[in-house]
Amino acid sequence: MAKKAPPKKTTAKAKPKATPKKATAKKPQTSKKSVAPKAKAKPKAASFPSVRRPPNNPNVPKTLIEMLTHDMGAIKEMLESFAAHLRSLDRKRLNGVGIKKQGFIERAYEFTVENPEFLPHYLTVEKFEEDGEYFLAFRTLVDLTDQIRELLWNITIESADIWYTDALEFYSSVKEAAKRRVDPAETIYNALEVFFRKSKRLDEEGKPILTKKKLERDERAVASGKKDGRIVIENVRPKMTGGVHKVIDETFSDSEQYKETAEGEIKE
Repeated sequence: MAKKAPPKKTTAKAKPKATPKKATAKKPQTSKKSVAPKAKAKPKAASFPSVRRPPNNPNVPKTLIEMLTHDMGAIKEMLESFAAHLRSLDRKRLNGVGIKKQGFIERAYEFTVENPEFLPHYLTVEKFEEDGEYFLAFRTLVDLTDQIRELLWNITIESADIWYTDALEFYSSVKEAAKRRVDPAETIYNALEVFFRKSKRLDEEGKPILTKKKLERDERAVASGKKDGRIVIENVRPKMTGGVHKVIDETFSDSEQYKETAEGEIKE
């Protein structure tokens, strides 16, 4: 009989050694904070002028305003006889005294006191001194009135802001009512909304005013090919007669159905 072959020994395959894991620092457990819900975005404000209130300064009583008006009117009447028939052209012909001229006058007066023999026969040292005191007295009054005018202007600006704010609040209320289709409010809103529109500046003939910035802007656009148009500049320097300076700026759209022409003088 044939001998049976001995059974083959099964050898277990060696498992790959597991690589040791690197020790990682454990993160400290933090308590989960309650996250507040995100605030909803506020709706955009309506497109009407912002309304604000001026600082809370006390109002000037009406009796005080009437008293100040009366006193200033009396001061004006007292001074009119001393400054009559003095027009703006006459004031330009007179010599004003600033810091530099005042320093010259004071230095000249010092030399006059030490050397009176150089004074003309119609001018004395006493007259020179009196003229200086007369000027300084009114210079002090002018400085005082400038300070008073500044205070009055501050009060005027605050009162104007209060009055304008009242009108803005009424306009805002009317605009909201017009959105709700309230019949009378729509008419009032259409009448007031005109004051907030941007209008083009026109000359006496109703044509748009040609400015230097607009001319340069059109020139760059035409030269770079971004806009169709024609720009002609003519200048004749004055000789025996008055000179001429003309600028013609014509720009039109691609369809050439609209044409805007501005012609006039450029004011530097």
